[in-house]
Amino acid sequence: MKKGLFVTIALLASCALVACGGKKCEKHDFGKWEVTTPATCTAEGEQTRTCKVCGEKETKPVSKVDHTWDAGVETKAATCSEPGEKLYTCTVCKTATKTEVITAEHDMQPYEYTQGEGAVAAVVTKCSRDNHYEIDFNAYDAAAVANTSGDVHSNYVKLSKQVSTDGTGTASTIEWKFYSPVALKGRFWIAITGNTSGIWDRSTRSGSHALYYTYNDTTTNINTWKNEVTFNGSVVDFDNAKYTINGEEIPFADLVYSDFGELASSSGTPILVPMPEMNVQAGENTLSFKRLTGYAFNMHTFTFKGDVVA
Repeated sequence: MKKGLFVTIALLASCALVACGGKKCEKHDFGKWEVTTPATCTAEGEQTRTCKVCGEKETKPVSKVDHTWDAGVETKAATCSEPGEKLYTCTVCKTATKTEVITAEHDMQPYEYTQGEGAVAAVVTKCSRDNHYEIDFNAYDAAAVANTSGDVHSNYVKLSKQVSTDGTGTASTIEWKFYSPVALKGRFWIAITGNTSGIWDRSTRSGSHALYYTYNDTTTNINTWKNEVTFNGSVVDFDNAKYTINGEEIPFADLVYSDFGELASSSGTPILVPMPEMNVQAGENTLSFKRLTGYAFNMHTFTFKGDVVA
């Protein structure tokens, strides 16, 4: 009996060590992962590794591969005011699709238009696809700058401080006259430079060269660094105007130069800053700046971008 029991135990042990030619291992020694089922763009694949000792296998999924898109087909044409769409189809699975929103910039073309006498030399362009116009002129066109108590230079006009800290004195004023072929609604973009060009610094409320600023100096009780901008006889309302950046309406009082580009120096590249929206009338228009307080800043060019008023 004992002999038979011993033989049985020995056979079981042998079976555990060698089962169907395999070996029992206390710690697996797996080989490299090998892809056994390649992944596609619609289904995961599988990879396997095998123990070198006992032959046990492990598997794990392989992530789907990206779709391979074709060149796309335009399903809706973009206009200057409305985005279009483009449809792409996977060239492998033939079923997956994706849609891309496409936009179209204005196609600005020269627009022949006779400017009125005494006007600044302006270049008028019109979009070939819609009623968008742009009027560009140099701020330093000395022949057309009127009421100048600032300085006109070769590539800029300087609006200088001429008001003392007690609020007395004569403010420097510069005025331009230009003509538009049609009535437009839009805004001016002004290229300016200065030590802190742009709008102003929202965090420190500094910016003596700013386009517009309403900080009240409690020491002198005057608004520092401020222009009075007049268009066709009406003062432009900066205080209540807003500008949209990334879908958010921001009051002009909260705009900073970094919203529109890198900080420019007096010898640096001019940066473009906006004015509030306004209506340009067909024919003669007049834009003027009066530097009420603050230090000089330089204006290089003006661009009015607008659409025809219906």
